[in-house]
Amino acid sequence: MKPVGFLLVLVLTAAGACDSSRAPVSAPASVRQSVVGGAPEPGYPAVGAIVPVSPICGEPDAEAPVLCTGTLVAPRVVLTAAHCVENTDAPQVLSVVFASETARALGTERVRVVDGRIHPDWRAGAHDIGVLILAEDAPVPPMPLHLASLPADFVGRTTRVVGFGLDEDGRTGLRRSGTARVTATDAGTFSIEAAPAMSCGGDSGGPSILDIDDTELVIGVTAFGDLACTTGTNTRVDAHADFLHAVMEETARAPPTRPRLDAAVDTCTVPCEAHADCPLGMACVVQPGGGRSCAVAGLEAGRFGALCSGPDGAHPCVKAGDTCRLWQPCDEAPGGGCAAGGNAGAQTCATLLALASLLARRYSESLSRSQEVKSAER
Repeated sequence: MKPVGFLLVLVLTAAGACDSSRAPVSAPASVRQSVVGGAPEPGYPAVGAIVPVSPICGEPDAEAPVLCTGTLVAPRVVLTAAHCVENTDAPQVLSVVFASETARALGTERVRVVDGRIHPDWRAGAHDIGVLILAEDAPVPPMPLHLASLPADFVGRTTRVVGFGLDEDGRTGLRRSGTARVTATDAGTFSIEAAPAMSCGGDSGGPSILDIDDTELVIGVTAFGDLACTTGTNTRVDAHADFLHAVMEETARAPPTRPRLDAAVDTCTVPCEAHADCPLGMACVVQPGGGRSCAVAGLEAGRFGALCSGPDGAHPCVKAGDTCRLWQPCDEAPGGGCAAGGNAGAQTCATLLALASLLARRYSESLSRSQEVKSAER
């Protein structure tokens, strides 16, 4: 995993939402292809791409960039890195794509996320493990975890890494895999080197897989690595078995549910206390005058207005179930017209860019702490 990948995608995601031209953005020359030395991988269907879902009508899900990689380990539980789930608001705007190429995924292969959990002791360089909880069962079978102690001959063995990260042309969304060699292990992590492959940018959260007694098991989660994508550090799954067991058992016992979205409801007048109180695709946000209400995830507090085919001034045209409606601030009277075409309003762009800025700043701070940890270890 190349750390700059996740930061780059966060910024480009918001910037793209404010640019109707949708022109492709080339990655810096320093960005290497995902799973360097690997190859396209049609197998491992449980390994999915974690992508943002745009709230704006007319922005196809197929164009969403890959933020991280994850592995389905229970019907509704996707294992990934903690730094992919760090922001508590992020899961409300995410989907996991279970297809070998995200741009060609069917609707049934895209599953919305309703919640996220990180290890309670997570910090940069330690316990970098978390999960995303899906709104419904995934369309593929889970992959088994190796929760027993690692084999005595683990160092020196070959592991397989899988991910959807940036390729050499700055594109994401193709599942790739390759083999790496284990070089060292400690209480919570293990290190790998290219043999000849290595995970890179966008592969964060992806699995390291080991063949044990003719069964392929997930033994690690891609956490961080060097900028040249020649070495990497993985979080050990067996060392965090209690955390994973607890989340998987809770999700199996009480699968998360969300109320049905009804665009006719005046969301500004219906209070909420947590994201779970809101319909799928919405989040519990603070209103300008105080109090909290459900809003389209990624946007500020507001209500659904008239049907639309494009933005109307500062009112973005947002997805509302099977329809598109204008999104209006709570301090504005219900109603409003509809204008076809045009760019998303300034309010939408400001909101998305603010969210990206916040996530980017947190990730940058996390990366700095991680590099300090690595320097101290040396």
